Amino acid sequence: MAAIPDETPDLQEGHFVQRHRVSMEPEPEPHNLCEMPSERAWVSDNIDDIPNLTSTRCFTREFTGVAAKILGLHKTLFKSLEEAEIADKSSMWAPFHDEEEWELAHFLMKNIGQTKTDEFLKLGIVHNSGVSFNTAWSLLKKVDSLHTGPAWTCEMINVVGDVVGKDGNPAFQDVMAYVPKCVYADAQGEKCIYDEMWTGDWWWDVQTKVPEGTVAAPVILSSDKTSLLVFSGDKKAWLVYLTIGNISKDVRCQVSAHAKVLIGYLPVLKLECFQKKTHSLAGYQLFHHVMSLVLQPLIDASHHSKEMVCADGYLHQVHPILAAYIADFPEQCLVACNKESQCPHCLVELDKCGDLEECTWQSMMDTLKTLRHKQRNKQSRKFDTEGLCTVYRPFWKDLPFSDIFTCITPNILHQLHKGIFHDHLLQWCMNLMGEKEIDACFQAISRYPALCHFKKGISTISQWTGTKHKEMQCVFMGLLSGMVEDEVLLVAHSLLDFIYYAQFQQHMDMTLEAMQESLKTFHSYKHVLIEMEVHQDFNLPKLHSLQHYVTSIRALGSADGYNTKYPKQLHIDYAKDAYRASNKQDYVEQMALWLQCQEAIHYRSMYLAWRKDRKSVDVHPNGGCLHTERDVVSDLVGLQVPAYY
Repeated sequence: MAAIPDETPDLQEGHFVQRHRVSMEPEPEPHNLCEMPSERAWVSDNIDDIPNLTSTRCFTREFTGVAAKILGLHKTLFKSLEEAEIADKSSMWAPFHDEEEWELAHFLMKNIGQTKTDEFLKLGIVHNSGVSFNTAWSLLKKVDSLHTGPAWTCEMINVVGDVVGKDGNPAFQDVMAYVPKCVYADAQGEKCIYDEMWTGDWWWDVQTKVPEGTVAAPVILSSDKTSLLVFSGDKKAWLVYLTIGNISKDVRCQVSAHAKVLIGYLPVLKLECFQKKTHSLAGYQLFHHVMSLVLQPLIDASHHSKEMVCADGYLHQVHPILAAYIADFPEQCLVACNKESQCPHCLVELDKCGDLEECTWQSMMDTLKTLRHKQRNKQSRKFDTEGLCTVYRPFWKDLPFSDIFTCITPNILHQLHKGIFHDHLLQWCMNLMGEKEIDACFQAISRYPALCHFKKGISTISQWTGTKHKEMQCVFMGLLSGMVEDEVLLVAHSLLDFIYYAQFQQHMDMTLEAMQESLKTFHSYKHVLIEMEVHQDFNLPKLHSLQHYVTSIRALGSADGYNTKYPKQLHIDYAKDAYRASNKQDYVEQMALWLQCQEAIHYRSMYLAWRKDRKSVDVHPNGGCLHTERDVVSDLVGLQVPAYY
């Protein structure tokens, strides 16, 4: 067997690597901004003076401090597995005989249950083929011998009522970032671009607070409930996912990329042992207690940081920090420990939610102080004014460098499409025009290949999706034209403009200003709806939440990377398929074991793909191999998160 050439660059410990593409062009002058070629498609709009960025370059300003310091060299998981195979003189397909047997095992584990697998393996044609496993049990024994991530644990929690009675993923090497950057559309650095998380203000600010030379790993959490049965039943699962902002949003939003990992199932209980008046509070306290257990490794790593081996063999000191939390509005309030009538971001008064006014943001320090005061004295006017709930130990209490109130991200699906457009704007127009007239207008719209034609109107639609809402928004202004007053048209136009701006993949200061201006236009003309007796007031939490979009985009990057529709796409793999593989009794533990097997199969698939890719590397005439520059991938094993190499 030919020796595998050493891919490790000749670097001394403490060396710093610039992670951008190698260019043969001369380096720019020190006072100029570095040019960075951009291959992203930009969303076009009607704002004047926006440069055609598809044909121009972006300019970046590197972080000037010490970040992403290389501590040394280390073997990656895949290289360790490869060396073990060479030492044992075993095949890369072991414990299976060959590639064909591995493909059969992969198919059976991914698609067929244990009973049907036993029946299939007992078929004569399969048994006589020489397959090394003849039962589902023997297949599972082979799968158990494969490498997998951290083991799942199930912890029982007793609820007493008040009723008397080492890893990284080479697949991500070209889509990772390790230091924050300021990105500009011009060489003068005047037109700032907000896109990925590393282009936002949050990362730059945090990088100055963590110890020099460390890599900040912005942790993005998301949680959502889903039904385990398609048509009936009350069995639900409450899933918590984790990803990191170092990975490009285009990749981490792909289900097939496995850039989001499931870190736990939260208990979904009816809590019938509590009285009606304390039922909701018990749910709040249970959620925060369980989340504290799930995130304990993250809390430890956030305080002390961890040395982590990256995919190219570099050793870094990585500081995982909670940066964003993706959830719908009820869960946002649950996370923020406030009532659903309050804003989870700021201290706006209940009767002023409908006004466009700057409000003081909530502070973690002040909130925890108010909760402690309430716990000691039982009475607190500030506690009641801010609409807090008596959760004295929220899960984010001990997280350093994090502010949970700024971590809560915009929600395009529930706040804009289902909230502002469907629940409010559409209903206002229905009150003015009538349901039959709205249906007739949708039916009368001319057919066009790029537009959806609602031949039966919209009143018969029983299940609304984000796609349906966007298709309606495309024709909504044309539908209203001539049917409502001009002031109502301005109200609809301004809200639709805001919705479209919020979905931009990349923003500049001028697009954010236009986005804010559209919100101001709505507030300037909203009085017409009150005069027409369509709506009484605008103290709506979802409407108030629009005021925080621009601030969030400047801090964390464009809002399309935090859409709640992406976690929902993971429910099929991590909840519904896992439940169907169980016997429907005590199913949570069975789901966890099934996911452990699926993870082992995925690990092996990625390793084999890595091995095949190494075999296909071109050989240099002098005997060496040609390799492209490799970036570093953060190691999240210290967080007890199943990450893949």
